[in-house]
Amino acid sequence: MIELLLTSFPFLARVLYLRLRHREISLYSVHRSLYVWFLLFLALIFTIEYYHPESETGVVPFRVVPVVAERGGTVTSIEVAAGRRVAPGDLLFTVNDASEEAAVAVAQSDVATAQEQVAVARSELQDAQAQVDSAQARLDEADVQLSNQQGLRDENSPAYSQDRFLRAQNDQRARAAEVAGAKSQLETARLEAENLAPAQLAAAEAALKQAQVELDKTRIRAQVSGRIEQVTLNVGDRAAQIALNPAMVIIPDPGDDYPAQIVAGFSQVNMSVLHAGMPAEVACAGNINNAMQSSVLPARIVRIQDSISSGQILPTGRLIQPGELARPGEVVAYLALEHPEQRPLLVNGSRCLVQAYTTRIAGRLAGTALGEVIQAWAIEKAVVMRLKVWIMLATGAGLVGSG
Repeated sequence: MIELLLTSFPFLARVLYLRLRHREISLYSVHRSLYVWFLLFLALIFTIEYYHPESETGVVPFRVVPVVAERGGTVTSIEVAAGRRVAPGDLLFTVNDASEEAAVAVAQSDVATAQEQVAVARSELQDAQAQVDSAQARLDEADVQLSNQQGLRDENSPAYSQDRFLRAQNDQRARAAEVAGAKSQLETARLEAENLAPAQLAAAEAALKQAQVELDKTRIRAQVSGRIEQVTLNVGDRAAQIALNPAMVIIPDPGDDYPAQIVAGFSQVNMSVLHAGMPAEVACAGNINNAMQSSVLPARIVRIQDSISSGQILPTGRLIQPGELARPGEVVAYLALEHPEQRPLLVNGSRCLVQAYTTRIAGRLAGTALGEVIQAWAIEKAVVMRLKVWIMLATGAGLVGSG
């Protein structure tokens, strides 16, 4: 390795010194230089591995949307096949909807009846208003007759008759009672036309909407755009209603709400080195090829998860001891490709080798020559990564066993 050659100068200097002095070169005479060589080698390896961390647990994550029926029932038709692309609202499959169709028909009949009742109530309101107008006209005529009789009485006219006056008075009272009764019927008709009948119509329409919702539940449609995979249904099967046993799954298209990223786990020791914006390279097994073209892709860390999964505590029926959580977790980093047009090169779910590079040294080494050397030494890590990619290609092709 380059590190061995670079740190071998104490040993080479000691050997050269012994030759110039014509002394015997033995293990005893060079053991100190070998020890110094070993210490320098370890220091260089540690420094490089610390400031340029790598991960072999990278993966191209993707999500799936399980498709289940909201209502159980026998599958009557399947409208899609595995591999077909769908858009939101596309029909996927249907289940038996005989009872829901009947409920919709009954609800539609109820709505029609309620609409007729509204029309009848409005007609009755008009009839009641006409009866009020007619009764008011007769009352006005009775008022005129009574007023005439009162005038004759006040004038002591020979034409005045007590019987006519009493009949006019009784007639006026009867006509007033008719007006009051007609107005009461008018108010009842108005209440029926403006409140009761519309309320019954609204209730019938709400029942129709509910019946339509239940009917729509028998027609399962896509909620996201993507590709259909793993269709497990056949006509005549019973549609499942739980996500643990979906009828099919949709692999959604990457979008702004779920951008294409690579997720990698690094050692917790690298937490102080990793940061958002850190440059990196990604080599995923799914796009490695014999020509090494587009096999190593430039990327950049966009986010680092601030929690380590191994420390999470789930509610159980017993107390948890810290020793049970002793498995070391990883620092999860999310990476995005520097060139988004390269995203189609990555296969969803592919395992990836991720190499991050420190391009800014902080602390005491900042601005020093050693810090510059550490940053420049990233070229050696880039070379080693490409050698690892060749090894991944060889093992994946079966040249030295399966990888």
